[in-house]
Amino acid sequence: MNLKSLSISVLAFFYSFIVLAQDTIPLTKGLIVGATGEGRRTIIYTDPVFYNFISEENYEPVEHDSVGVNRKGDVEKWEAVTADDKGVFKDRKLRGGYLFVTYNAPAAEVKILEISGHSEVYVNGAPRGGDVYNKHLTFHPIALKKGKNTFLVKGGRGQVNMQLLPVIKPIALLKRDMTIPDFLTTEKDTKTGSIRVLNATVKPLKNLKIITESNGQILETKVPSITPLTMRKVPYLVQDNYTVKDTVRVKVKLFDGNKLIDESSVLYKVKTLEQFYSRTFISDIDGSVQYFSVKEGDLKTEEKPAMFLSLHGASVEARNQAASYKAKDWGHVIAPTNRRNYGFDWEDWGRWDAMEVQAIAEKMYGTDPKRTYLTGHSMGGHGTWQVGVTFPSKWAAIAPISGWYSLFSYANKEKKENPSALEKMFERASHASYTLELSKNYLQQGIYIQHGDADDVVPVEQARFMRNYLGDYHPDFAYLEYPDKKHWFGIDFSTIFDYFKWHTIPENGDVKTFEFRTANPGVSSESRYITLYQQEKQFEFTGVKVTQNIRSEKQIKKAEFLKTRTINIETENLKKFKLDLKHTIASDTIQVKVDSTMFDNLAIYKTGDVWFEKQNKSWVLVEKPSNTLEKSPLRSGNFKEAFKNNMVFVYATKGTREENEWAFNKARFDAETFYYRGNGAIDIVSDKDFKLSKYKDRSVIIYGNATTNGAWKLLLADSPIQIKRNEVKVGTKSFKGADYGVYFTYPRTDSKMAAVGVVSGTGIKGFKTVTPNRYFSSGVGIPDVMIFTPSTYKEGLKGIKAAGFFGNDWSLEKGDIQLEMN
Repeated sequence: MNLKSLSISVLAFFYSFIVLAQDTIPLTKGLIVGATGEGRRTIIYTDPVFYNFISEENYEPVEHDSVGVNRKGDVEKWEAVTADDKGVFKDRKLRGGYLFVTYNAPAAEVKILEISGHSEVYVNGAPRGGDVYNKHLTFHPIALKKGKNTFLVKGGRGQVNMQLLPVIKPIALLKRDMTIPDFLTTEKDTKTGSIRVLNATVKPLKNLKIITESNGQILETKVPSITPLTMRKVPYLVQDNYTVKDTVRVKVKLFDGNKLIDESSVLYKVKTLEQFYSRTFISDIDGSVQYFSVKEGDLKTEEKPAMFLSLHGASVEARNQAASYKAKDWGHVIAPTNRRNYGFDWEDWGRWDAMEVQAIAEKMYGTDPKRTYLTGHSMGGHGTWQVGVTFPSKWAAIAPISGWYSLFSYANKEKKENPSALEKMFERASHASYTLELSKNYLQQGIYIQHGDADDVVPVEQARFMRNYLGDYHPDFAYLEYPDKKHWFGIDFSTIFDYFKWHTIPENGDVKTFEFRTANPGVSSESRYITLYQQEKQFEFTGVKVTQNIRSEKQIKKAEFLKTRTINIETENLKKFKLDLKHTIASDTIQVKVDSTMFDNLAIYKTGDVWFEKQNKSWVLVEKPSNTLEKSPLRSGNFKEAFKNNMVFVYATKGTREENEWAFNKARFDAETFYYRGNGAIDIVSDKDFKLSKYKDRSVIIYGNATTNGAWKLLLADSPIQIKRNEVKVGTKSFKGADYGVYFTYPRTDSKMAAVGVVSGTGIKGFKTVTPNRYFSSGVGIPDVMIFTPSTYKEGLKGIKAAGFFGNDWSLEKGDIQLEMN
């Protein structure tokens, strides 16, 4: 065959064979409109195009129709647009604007929509995942209908490429975007990788298996269920049994029973411990396969090795981060991933990933918890500020390099003066991102700030601000500003590691004073010997200021000393906390003063914990909490917190055809989005297949309401918020109509830690209202409860009908819910 008659598309690479050019259908003509909405890093934003999409059945824009006014004050209208000669729509209007394309199909059939450069696309009204960074990872099996098919594309960074491709193999292995470990010459064990499986059929794939062959060793792995018309990244086992540094091929085969469906050959690197290498693990967040990279130290000490947790910048892979370091003679460099090379700015799931990797590496490499350090560059520099301030007692010292100190300082979003009661709820839900409000936590660690004064990506003013800010109160920070250096000039600096070497985390008994503040115990709760357990007011900042001293009194007759340790604790917005007194074991007498209340003779607790609770504005000693359904560090809200604990998505099947289609499409859309943004792999099951025992201790995201989703009664029968067709009840208050959308979270009552996240509505318009999944963006805070209408996308805050937080007992009565009844 003449290769000149062939076209190699991106999908051809995925499939590892060539697609005929005449089978590719480029989509090159359409309508375009620039962005007119407002709102960045917030769940409350306007979007007139999406408002029209919700409000009008089978919405189609018309050329020359006006949409609204852009940021410059100009009227935006739909205009005809044609892709360039490479099939790419390039226009600044696609920086947040929309593209609308149609295709007339000669017959109903399944095709592959290959699309990139977008944040999301609505195919005949159904949402599908985006590829905002143009990674060419996103392509979707879609069921075209005969005749006109519509594609409403939300633009990302200024260009979109889209085409329809034939389904050559309806079930296939996709080699691109695999997550695999390196083999090590010193190890002979079973390792885990992951690969995407395409399901371009209209039925779920069940009972598949992957068989790998590595150096003659064969392993079999059961493949989890894969929903129709999508792809899923699935784990597989592989045997590492190579002893020589090399690049080797591993055979990966996909079977349905004994029938071979597809096979591929995957390159693995066999490395020595002197090289940097990558390890994989199964994440507790969603059960997906993630990786971290390691540059082991060339240790010259018999002490436990130190750990240097190094956070990468935007678009940088963790493996490249680790490769940037030379071996240290006193510790190991560990580089987590932030779930992707862009990921979550080291906030939310990125922050969870960093701490998950830190815990795994500490156990695996036996590193010294008292000599654990944090550093990072650019976005990783911001992550260093953010992760450092959130878990202050984890780090002996931190070193942000060329990073922004706050998500909002870099995004030019500051706190609004005099926010309304509703706005305050959403601000509180984002408090974990407000670095400066937590900055007294930095007193627990040394800080080394480094930046180039000619940085053309992250302005040096970010570092200078923190130099001046810390200078007002911090006794132990260093600042180095390099003249004429731009954004990247390395990360492996001896000055930083020398600074690290001067710092260790002190013993608790030697710490005379410290401060600890958090947005919520569910975000961070532990510092030194204090655990913050519950707040008085949810998601307002909570904290303690602690001082301790030892007083010795000589008894002349007995000629001995009595040692009295006094611990003074000043609290802020705190309801319940735990004090670990193990460090006081050498004391004869222990006194604890909490605010104005003194507790004497606590020596009986010095080998364990003592619990305090504020009751009627006074502090009292209490027993360890036994009610595991109350809010605690394990489960405390807000809405986004439900998206962890190996979450499972449960869609409705008990509603009308349109309601059921929405629930399935929305669950698939969220899974596709979390795959792209967080390298995720989510179980999607119907309400008919969901069983409490089968998914024990896993958080559940439920799509639908009490009328449409059969799992509602199993999970939410006791919830004070109830949603059914045409009504949502908040306690005794009721909102009636079909256009209410609802997000809320509630504890899974058969679990000590799992939560239920509700993505719901009172009708089709309400369901469409909650379709966008901006909650997967960092810095976007959503309270425990949010009720809103389509008008939010037109009028902003006016469309919000309720927002707020449950109480510590998950009740409305003891919570803080703002209702807008009209």
